[in-house]
Amino acid sequence: MPNAQSDRIDARAPASLYKYVSRHVGELILKNRTLRWSTPGTLNDPYDMQFDLRLDLDKEAVKATTLEKLWAAFYSSEPMQAGNRFGAAIKLLRAQFPQLNKEEFKQHFGKAIDETLAAMDAALPDLQKDLRAHLATCKILCLTGAPDKLLMWYRYAEQGSGMVLRFKDALGVDSPWSEARRIKYYANMPLLVDNDYLADMLSGRVSMDAQSILHHMVYSKSLEWAYEAEWRIFTGQGRDPEAKFEDVQFNAQELDAVIFGHRMSDVDRNAIAEITRRQYPHAQLLQLRKSALIFFNLRIVPF
Repeated sequence: MPNAQSDRIDARAPASLYKYVSRHVGELILKNRTLRWSTPGTLNDPYDMQFDLRLDLDKEAVKATTLEKLWAAFYSSEPMQAGNRFGAAIKLLRAQFPQLNKEEFKQHFGKAIDETLAAMDAALPDLQKDLRAHLATCKILCLTGAPDKLLMWYRYAEQGSGMVLRFKDALGVDSPWSEARRIKYYANMPLLVDNDYLADMLSGRVSMDAQSILHHMVYSKSLEWAYEAEWRIFTGQGRDPEAKFEDVQFNAQELDAVIFGHRMSDVDRNAIAEITRRQYPHAQLLQLRKSALIFFNLRIVPF
């Protein structure tokens, strides 16, 4: 079951990342050597970084599991692994804690667990609201690892009249591309925590990882968008927290190739090729072609 702690974010970006753009936007990027970093409100997915992580708990199961874990924490001969302040207190006091029977132990801790779960329910709306407000002003750069997706060419590159720009790390350049993380796609809203993780928290074994929760919201999207095969770079609020977007310069060596759409006119293709050769002489010029053999298959070939 996915949750903000156990569902790890992919930490390895591909060697190359791609940006689908229209002919006009692509020309501006190449001329100005800038890429637009956007806030959630400027993106086409209304849920992007603006959804609520769910807290879908079986409270009785959480309580029962927590009590078992607490019993082991106080009375087991195994070393106590403290993951939060409560765990540290248990570790400090376990030698002096009175020997209770199971029923006495459940009565002693059961009420506190019930109160904690009720407090979590009450605090969740404000937590969700604060997270959405913070992320609403954060900047991201949306990219993909797949340059030959038919739907992507149709939606983001003028039905094949636009282009795809290929970026990669450049030697000696402090490039952001290695910071890209793969988007994970879900049929339902991801969980804030699951039953087992919450029981570990309540029994002192782990703590709530705020950074992991933040990243889970940044790098999660609906399954409807899975065709994008998206990777994104998250930079917090950027240089200007009030700006809806920021156009940030990249190093010319980071542009590795320009891929022309199969419907781009000869005039536009030659104009973009001239700009690329002049400002990015190292970059490859490539061309998208329809396959003659495989339905819905696109090939990238030399220009």
